[in-house]
Amino acid sequence: MYGKCGCLEMAREVFEHMPRKSLVAWNSMIRGFVVRGDSKSCIEILSRMIIEGTRPSQTTLTSILMACSWSSNLQHGKFVHGYVIRSFVDADVFMNCSLVDLYFKCGEVKLAETIFAKTQKDVAESWNVMISGYVSVGNWFKAIEVYDQMVSVGVKPDAVTFISVLPACSQLAVLEKGKRIHLSIIESRLETDELLMGALLDMYSKCGDVKEASRIFKSMPEKDVVSWTVMISAYGSHGQPREAFDRFDEMQKLGVRPDGVTFLAVLSACGHAGFIDEGVKFFNEMRSKYGIKPSIEHYSCLVDILGRAGRLLEAYDILQQKTETRDNAELLRTLFSACCLHWDHSLLYASGESWDAAREVKLKMKEVGLKKKPGCSWIEINEQVCHFFAEDRSHPQAENVYECLSLLSGHIEASQ
Repeated sequence: MYGKCGCLEMAREVFEHMPRKSLVAWNSMIRGFVVRGDSKSCIEILSRMIIEGTRPSQTTLTSILMACSWSSNLQHGKFVHGYVIRSFVDADVFMNCSLVDLYFKCGEVKLAETIFAKTQKDVAESWNVMISGYVSVGNWFKAIEVYDQMVSVGVKPDAVTFISVLPACSQLAVLEKGKRIHLSIIESRLETDELLMGALLDMYSKCGDVKEASRIFKSMPEKDVVSWTVMISAYGSHGQPREAFDRFDEMQKLGVRPDGVTFLAVLSACGHAGFIDEGVKFFNEMRSKYGIKPSIEHYSCLVDILGRAGRLLEAYDILQQKTETRDNAELLRTLFSACCLHWDHSLLYASGESWDAAREVKLKMKEVGLKKKPGCSWIEINEQVCHFFAEDRSHPQAENVYECLSLLSGHIEASQ
């Protein structure tokens, strides 16, 4: 009772005075710390439990793995996993799913894949944790690939599956794939699920189907700041800035207060449309009217807006006002791109000191082994998402592709 109410100190006092502690008592105590995400205390109790002669159950170990996952504590998770192996515990699908989730959250993708290979695959939970895991580490292609495998072996996706895979479609802007998943959602009679509607709204917005995004948005019974922001972003990113501003005004009339992300969407809309004065106005109102402190991302939007319009000195002066913006590499890169666009080399030299500071940051990144990820491209062919990197030769038909490219290059050169 005390554990469920969050009174762990009282629960522990009762627990310590128990002459004989049953498995239920141990599990109840552990569960209290799991809710807090306190994997350290869970491990301590598990160790005591084993020493005092009580064998932990699958439920015990799965609960502790959840705490390790929530706290992203790889060391504690490996301790539990090691006990499972040493004690020949028969790991069920839920324990394996907890292990997969843990390893993904700790960045150990190979270990997660190894566990999945041994996991029962006739239930949606096993596939869901892999899909969401790949999404969490930014491997959108693998997330969609696992979803396709799941469907091909006859496992029926559930709401969690769809919520997990739709962000991958959003990030890759693969509209046709997203539409087919939407059709599966309708066939599963899940189209009224609020979380799914939000995921579909995001997918259609990022894939550029503003009409369908608007239809879903209007059908949502409850619209929070996230859904309003997604809709503002959809209009702003696809050439409909006035509609974006109308939604911004409408959300406030309905009592929904914009947040920092909403302002990013509005500033982005101004940038796409070339609405310079409106962009400056919204930026200034963030703090003065809404009490929101601008982040580096907001400054980047403003510098981009001013830079595209050729108001370079104004953008430069804004960056010089604060130390965190003056020497920020990304902001300087945005400003310098605008300088090059307008052939204004004098400002490049004037801000050389800041550029030197930014260059030092880049050199330090190189020293510790941080590298810029290579650009990736992709295309939908026959309902499959194919991706490739610059000079990529991993595809089985790579040699044929490069041979065709060489022939095309030859024809282009010959025609010039």
